[in-house]
Amino acid sequence: MNATGDFPTILDSALTYAARGDARAAPVGDKSQPSADLDAVSQPAAISPTAFVLRPAHEIPPRQWLYGKHLIRGFLSLTVAPGGLGKSSMVLVDALAMATGKALLGSKPPEPLRVWVWNGEDPREEIERRITAACVHYGITADDLGDRLLVDSGRDLPIILATTGNDGVRIARPVADQLKAAIRAAKIDVLIIDPFVTTHEVNENDNTAINAVAAEWRRIADETGCAIELVHHTSKAGAANGNNFGIYASRGGGALIDAVRAARYLVRMTQQEADRFGIEATEARVTFRVCTDGKANLAPPERASWRKMISISLGNGSTHWPEGDHVGVCTTWTPPDAFEGVTARDLLAVQHAIAAQTAPPSKSEKARTWVGYIVADVLGLDLGAPTSKIADRTPSQNAARARVREMLEAWIKSRTLVIETIANTRAGRDVEVIVAGEPVRPDEL
Repeated sequence: MNATGDFPTILDSALTYAARGDARAAPVGDKSQPSADLDAVSQPAAISPTAFVLRPAHEIPPRQWLYGKHLIRGFLSLTVAPGGLGKSSMVLVDALAMATGKALLGSKPPEPLRVWVWNGEDPREEIERRITAACVHYGITADDLGDRLLVDSGRDLPIILATTGNDGVRIARPVADQLKAAIRAAKIDVLIIDPFVTTHEVNENDNTAINAVAAEWRRIADETGCAIELVHHTSKAGAANGNNFGIYASRGGGALIDAVRAARYLVRMTQQEADRFGIEATEARVTFRVCTDGKANLAPPERASWRKMISISLGNGSTHWPEGDHVGVCTTWTPPDAFEGVTARDLLAVQHAIAAQTAPPSKSEKARTWVGYIVADVLGLDLGAPTSKIADRTPSQNAARARVREMLEAWIKSRTLVIETIANTRAGRDVEVIVAGEPVRPDEL
């Protein structure tokens, strides 16, 4: 899965220096002469403003989206998630989708792409296990991949773009130049860096320093026309907050988020969501949501989607380890549809059942006369006893309640069921009840 030709050696000079922490790395093709100043930026002879010429809109080239509305040629994108959730597995399946041209997780590239995955933490063999497990699950063959997937481990091929010296942040220009040469030589469309923190040695809480590193990655993307995905962790506090952390609870300074054009973050399924969907706790722990509203400067955010980790056996048992490896693979997961199998005739039956009551049923789920029990009777759903608590009900009963709530909400919104307020003399206050609203039309039956 390495690149062909001289690609492995293109990075050798600069990366060897960077791995030793030597800020004065040798320029491309010359290991004997150190560069004068890695931070030196050549200035144009003169600076003057450029006139804008308005041209017909249809003549402007469209943005080159490579994968959904997340990866775009020439720009940086970001994925943020707590540790151990499944982000590395997800980006590997993303890479397989792009390299094969298949919509494995929903998004499909415009054509099969050349993808370089660089993992700064895991050994190459572990990365191979994850990719192979995903290929087993999705039925991907070597012919499907061709030579379009390139994979390296930071343990074998370190990439350090920046260090900190007495004079502040030092950008390793030769490393950046070698990277750009490598991307061009291997004709890389998408570069995935997992995780971002392993590509620099600066204080990640220093926004000025992080901005400098991100700017260098942005420059690499711009000059090579490659889409670059940076994978990042949340802070411990952000991970502890579960679904409440949002994109800005990532580790370190917020300058990284400001530097990218699209950002998504992953959040684990909450207990409330598990109850709503009728999911067992063990399944909820391996199910997470991909939120694309973290940052979407170049396109409207896409609707959040769900992912689920499953275990795949590699069948590689041996004498000492007969069980072999079981590896997590990221897959899509679709929440149950509340209206699956429900027809207009069912709604009409609910309206008739409500109208037949001696007193209008309550809107409140806490009441024994909750309208949801009437809906459940009509549809044959088990909601558990009216006096039961969440902990006392089975997951299927909690899921059925969530389904009924969703149906009631939709029917009230469409005014086929209506909320009315009546006086409750026994309670000495007004209460909200549900009555039948606009009847179902004959042509809907």
